[in-house]
Amino acid sequence: MTYQPIFPASLQPAALALLRVLPVAELVPARQGFQVSVQGESLSAPGRVYYSPKSLHSVIATSTGDPRTLALCLGTRHCDGHIREECLRQIVAVDRAWVVPFIVQLVGEYVLEIVELIAAAVPRMNPEHLSEFAAANPQFMATTRRRATSYWDCYHRSRFKRLQTYPGIVALDSIEQPARSS
Repeated sequence: MTYQPIFPASLQPAALALLRVLPVAELVPARQGFQVSVQGESLSAPGRVYYSPKSLHSVIATSTGDPRTLALCLGTRHCDGHIREECLRQIVAVDRAWVVPFIVQLVGEYVLEIVELIAAAVPRMNPEHLSEFAAANPQFMATTRRRATSYWDCYHRSRFKRLQTYPGIVALDSIEQPARSS
């Protein structure tokens, strides 16, 4: 299924303007990825995007504010793991609730360097945004946990002997703990 963009109302103008610029450089149509609730509003993200790196970098470099942050968020869905990591490094410090799903989604993916980056960043992130997101999206969180567990089992078990020490699970525990406590 082709990606159907849905963004919170406050983000709509930036999202529509950004999506008008980026598809010109897109090599393959994006497929639908995930849909979550952010502060009571729906947000959808593509599974993967195939923008040319040059075009994506250009849009990021020439944008500011929410359009730039959103371009970085879409960059976390890029087919190239190096670009995903580069974009992630820039958004982990952004204190916006709608950034959280793009970060959490990456915990359930296979690139260990990205998962470790998130595990290190979670303690510095806004705990209200994290716990509110986790509480509002229990199925998304459960799916992400299953994926993280599966990647640990397939690829990282030899390095992390116990599941509880795998950075993806450490990050998810930190994100979900406040939601469980309330």
